[in-house]
Amino acid sequence: MTAASRTRVAVVISHLTIGGAEQLLLELLRHIDREKFDLHLIFLREPGILGKEMLHMGFPTTTGVIRYKFDMAGVFKLARLLTNFQIDTVFLINHLNTLFFGVLAAKLAGVSRCINWGNETYKRYPLHPLTMFGRRILHLGIDVVVAAAEGHGGYIVAEEKIPRAKVRTIYNGVDPERFQSRLSPQEARRRLGIPPESLVVSIVAALRPDKAHHIFLQAARKVADAMPETHFLVIGDGPQMPFLTALSRELHLEHQVHFLGFQRQLGDIFAAVDINCLSSYPQQETLSVAAIEAMSAGIPIICTDVGFMKEIVIPGQTGFLAPVGEPNALAATIIFLLRHDALRQRMRLAARSLVLDKLSVQHMTRQFEALIR
Repeated sequence: MTAASRTRVAVVISHLTIGGAEQLLLELLRHIDREKFDLHLIFLREPGILGKEMLHMGFPTTTGVIRYKFDMAGVFKLARLLTNFQIDTVFLINHLNTLFFGVLAAKLAGVSRCINWGNETYKRYPLHPLTMFGRRILHLGIDVVVAAAEGHGGYIVAEEKIPRAKVRTIYNGVDPERFQSRLSPQEARRRLGIPPESLVVSIVAALRPDKAHHIFLQAARKVADAMPETHFLVIGDGPQMPFLTALSRELHLEHQVHFLGFQRQLGDIFAAVDINCLSSYPQQETLSVAAIEAMSAGIPIICTDVGFMKEIVIPGQTGFLAPVGEPNALAATIIFLLRHDALRQRMRLAARSLVLDKLSVQHMTRQFEALIR
């Protein structure tokens, strides 16, 4: 395909820290067909931790478009970039500032198509009613809003007052092969310093208050009382690390809870895991990428009934849902599943099958390619 026939896309990003939505964008860029699309990455601010990985992917990249939060000169600078690159489609990553600067710049530059990839749910902004009103106005300049799940699309229509005709659902997707391992569960546990015959429960999430790791640790205490051979992996990093490590000691779990920090290579770790948990509060949780990653490795999920997780965590098939903020209920569900090996094995197969059928990065990328073109 000639350069003239490729679709020219500007991907407008605020900055990329460690998180599920950021990982989704990274995977999309890795798998998009470069024979069909010319992508230019535009960071409004500096790239951030995951953004730096993108700098090595070979895409033309511009950083530091704005100097401060409401730098109106940045609108004109971004519009000039879109004009100079002869952009056909502006692809926004749903941070508030990309919506503000991206929509205004796209209109100034006369870009024909503007897509916003939504990934937030139940987020409360400062001056929330005013902010939501501003978002609705800006979305008048958006042609398509991409939702992460069917329920998320309904939420966007109801909460942001966006016409249903503008909303498309593209489920979050991961690369299943990235989470496979040749290690046996016993060998994987030995590498983590865990007795090879132990049962292992994990949580993969940034250590932030909305992920409610304290609920997971309180549940872990109850699981350990009932099944002392169980170990727990906390995978992720963030501002709550000191609080959570101290809570682990207070609960006398320091020998059974293993804080592994942020991990890019999860396959060999997942090989050790029997169940993966998500203990989140409703704020910001939409469709957990970490849960899908674990499912791709054939791990059943026990998670709080938040966001739109019920679309992929199907009770009795791929996992179980638990009420929010109730460590007793979370613990009871973990204990039940740990004690039912045959059910857990059926769930392992069903979880991986669902990812392959519906939640793979290949499936996600094909849908985005069709939408952009």
